[in-house]
Amino acid sequence: MWNEQQKKKKKPWSTRRVMKYFAHITKNDKWLFFLANIWGIGAMVISLLLPIYYAKIIDTIMASWSGDKIGTVHILLGILLIIALLEVGSIISRRVFGFSLTVFEVRGMKRIFNECFAYLHRHSYRFFTNNFSGSLVKKVNKLAYSFEGFMDMFVYEIVRMVIALPFIVIAISMQNKILGLVFLWFIIVFMGVQYCLYKWNIPYEIKSNEQDSKTTGELADTITNNFNILTFASLKQEIKRFGDTVENWKILAQKKWIRSERMYGITSVLMVIFEVVSIYVCINLRWKWLITTGVIILTQSYIFKIFEQLSSLRHIMRGTNKTIGESIEMIEILDEAHEIQDHTDKNLEVHSGKIEFNTVRFNYIDGRNIFNNLTLRIKPGEKVAIVGQSGWGKTTLVKLLFRFFDIQWGNILVDGQDIAQVTQDSLRGSISMVPQDTVLFHRSIKENIAYGNPDASDEEIIAAAKMARCHEFILKLKNGYDTTVGERGIKLSGGERQRVAIARAILENKRILVLDEATSSLDSESEHLIQEAMDEVMKNKTTIVIAHRLSTIMKMDKIVVMDKWQIIEKWSHKELLATPDSTYKRLRDIQSGWFMAEAE
Repeated sequence: MWNEQQKKKKKPWSTRRVMKYFAHITKNDKWLFFLANIWGIGAMVISLLLPIYYAKIIDTIMASWSGDKIGTVHILLGILLIIALLEVGSIISRRVFGFSLTVFEVRGMKRIFNECFAYLHRHSYRFFTNNFSGSLVKKVNKLAYSFEGFMDMFVYEIVRMVIALPFIVIAISMQNKILGLVFLWFIIVFMGVQYCLYKWNIPYEIKSNEQDSKTTGELADTITNNFNILTFASLKQEIKRFGDTVENWKILAQKKWIRSERMYGITSVLMVIFEVVSIYVCINLRWKWLITTGVIILTQSYIFKIFEQLSSLRHIMRGTNKTIGESIEMIEILDEAHEIQDHTDKNLEVHSGKIEFNTVRFNYIDGRNIFNNLTLRIKPGEKVAIVGQSGWGKTTLVKLLFRFFDIQWGNILVDGQDIAQVTQDSLRGSISMVPQDTVLFHRSIKENIAYGNPDASDEEIIAAAKMARCHEFILKLKNGYDTTVGERGIKLSGGERQRVAIARAILENKRILVLDEATSSLDSESEHLIQEAMDEVMKNKTTIVIAHRLSTIMKMDKIVVMDKWQIIEKWSHKELLATPDSTYKRLRDIQSGWFMAEAE
């Protein structure tokens, strides 16, 4: 893939970089691209030949005033026939060109969407915590549609200009060399001026697009957090914050567009000068009988053709600026090496579910020291609870087991296999997870439950839902199991989303099960019902339970107490309570006091 070739070294921004990526996208459809260009070139050549024959008509009519009228009519009819044939050829060429280009572009866009989707989702957990989801979506769309826009511009404008300008200069030079030199001089000067203006404007195009992505990201962030905005009555401050972001966008966009207008003004003056000089030269040449009247008509026609092509040059420069600016952000992400990578193609094979953390050291990139020589061993089928105050590493421990981060020292083994030496998919596919904050797909409840086991039958899905105590509330919904849950599952309550996630874990039926505050969103009655189901589903499975509510972990085989990122206690519930000064006992006494206070 593209990223595999590029990620070894970070390249600075360049037009070549974007063009190389587009070439990579088109490599499988070169024949289709070639076909589209051949028919496009054919249509362009025909459009350039037509003025020559119209000029011939004028010269033939002018010559007929003192010649054979009948012979002139035959000549004119012959010219008209050629023109008719050329027009038919032009229609056919344009249609075949259009069909070929359409197929070529949609194939390329499909490849971009698929490649970006796959590469983005292989990025690390950290990557997604550092990037707005809305901004990432916009970057993917910008890249795909920039490809479409550039390919349109390339075949409709760049290729045609490369063909048209030399053709026009040669055709005019064949009529008169002085006129040919005037045309050639103007084309060279115009292109040089346009290139300088292009280099002058491109930095603002890049900055403007970066700010555009930031604006989109902030908008998406506030929409996602609309509930918080309403709860904290913070709409005014969010309006001000977003207004500041939009103001920065306005400043950059305005500078970019004003510069573009200046570019148009300068090039328009050059065009006026060229047209006046060309007509003046034609008048002088005709006065000296060095050209015919038809050549004057041909010159005027080709002046308009040159204006059309050089106006395209302005659009090409601006379009290239826009393409580079809108493509580069996503291409940089594609160039960025994945933080967590597979070192082998070996798959994890889980037989018993033994888990070992051996002298693990882990620090976040920002320098925070989390674990230092942490050691923990979980036997096959053992049920282990991890407790402790918030922020002392309980959830981080689970993230390391899933290899969302790489450790700096030591190793983590599952059934004796180092998780860093197996594929990430096989590792994560061997563990069922019920997270603290359950986020569902904007799909049906049935699809969400079967997400980890898409081949499950309807009967198996319903059985899992019954075990998770969510079957009854699902049946009360209008469309039952086919009910769409909304973005992130927003149509369901927190407890309902949690039970759907538990049903999903039950249906997966993996040897290793992780419950991260799995009952935190449930009321006491629902928690009691689900605890019964969880007792059943945890049988013969290695289970890790992260919990703040100590009432949920009394039946665990072992309770690991963490404090300041270290394991300080590691016994059963009874053994910990029997230890007078244990942290676990102190935490339990505190929670018992809360429960009694609530009861009073």
